[in-house]
Amino acid sequence: MNVADPRPTLIGYLPPPGGIRKTGANYPHHAQLINIGDIVYANAGAMLTSGRHFEAWNFGMSAEEVNEKYARVIFFIPCRIAPAPYDHDGYPYEYVTRFIEKLTIPFFSLGESIQSREYQYRPDFHRALSPAVVRYLQVIADRSPLVGTRGHYSAQVLNDLGIKNAVPLGCPSLYLNGPSLKHSLLSVPDAPAKVAVCYSNYQGNDHSRIDDVLRLASQNHYYYVEQVFGLLAQVLYYPGKITGADVYTARRLYKDLSPLLALLKQGRVRYFTNYTLWKDFLGSMDFVFGARMHGVTPAVHAGKPAVFIAHDARVREMCEFFSLPFVAEHDLPATMTVDYFLSRCDYTATLPRYQRAYASFVQTLRTVGLDSNIGADGALLDSWEPEPDVRVAREEHAPGPAAEELLNLEAQLALCAGIPDEVFAKLAQVNALSQRWYLTRQHRQASGTEQ
Repeated sequence: MNVADPRPTLIGYLPPPGGIRKTGANYPHHAQLINIGDIVYANAGAMLTSGRHFEAWNFGMSAEEVNEKYARVIFFIPCRIAPAPYDHDGYPYEYVTRFIEKLTIPFFSLGESIQSREYQYRPDFHRALSPAVVRYLQVIADRSPLVGTRGHYSAQVLNDLGIKNAVPLGCPSLYLNGPSLKHSLLSVPDAPAKVAVCYSNYQGNDHSRIDDVLRLASQNHYYYVEQVFGLLAQVLYYPGKITGADVYTARRLYKDLSPLLALLKQGRVRYFTNYTLWKDFLGSMDFVFGARMHGVTPAVHAGKPAVFIAHDARVREMCEFFSLPFVAEHDLPATMTVDYFLSRCDYTATLPRYQRAYASFVQTLRTVGLDSNIGADGALLDSWEPEPDVRVAREEHAPGPAAEELLNLEAQLALCAGIPDEVFAKLAQVNALSQRWYLTRQHRQASGTEQ
């Protein structure tokens, strides 16, 4: 690779670093960013490998254009080692595979991971992958000098597919702090006054404890941080967009909407589209816990003690890789208290493990020539955080809903309470058909196949 190439790096994929303005025109795009946690690892990967000398690829540029304008392409697109039904979640496997095959500039993949709702590690996981997913992964492995994975389990699945250049690097999101984490993580409060919970059940797991966690949060006036686009984001920023299908989905994912409504009335619900705002908010807490890996990670960046709840093998393997304090969701007690999570918050093993993992990650970047923003001592030469858009900062500092919007929401929930689930399910299917059509059209436009 020509290290003197003045052209920028193309990062795939990266949401708008400044955040998303909550306008009607932006709504269709925002609604497609199902998991806003993407901003945590994508921003980190861009900074670690490219400083500020990068641009983002959001599936809207051909390989020919990319070859002309950029020096290299780096993928931080996780959870693509995906069995059914996740291999039909809208990600354009075949389109992206063809894109990678057409690249003539260096290509790297540094954040692969499995997608699963199971907690256990399955030795036959690779057998559940479709031919399209396997081909995608094999092309990535052929074109990238190595395939960085978030943990050992993901690397093993790739090895089982015959991909032998898979290397467990850990999730790049954790490496924002440079060579070491903050020692304040060791100072666990006895009685935290400000607590934030980062949870969700976007997979619709029957075993999810989200209703219990939300009830704990509402009864104790904790903050609840959502990162999945759905009813909560709509209530806060797009109250006029709520449909019956949205209420049905929320009823299925959150189970009991009463604690959620209580948190909204308390003004304790947050949803961020800018990483800096997210980290600063969690940095103002005394303690954080939850089942979203990238929902809790900004608290670790800020040096705030936090405990992870592993609801699936993805969270489990990342926590085990970094020796982060975590508890399996299925091991949570019937009655939860904050003291339970505080008793499991121990970063004694995490700090030295992180240092070793970071050193290995940096050495890997040096080996493949992606260390331009890392000094001889391993420190980041240009450590930046994405500046929030001014309007986004105003929106997310004190989000809605207003009192009249809450009354409207209560009326909507009351109307929906009497609708049978089978009717709701059909409404949700209509919405899903529309969403799939929209995604398919976007991909056709991006690939130039739509006139």
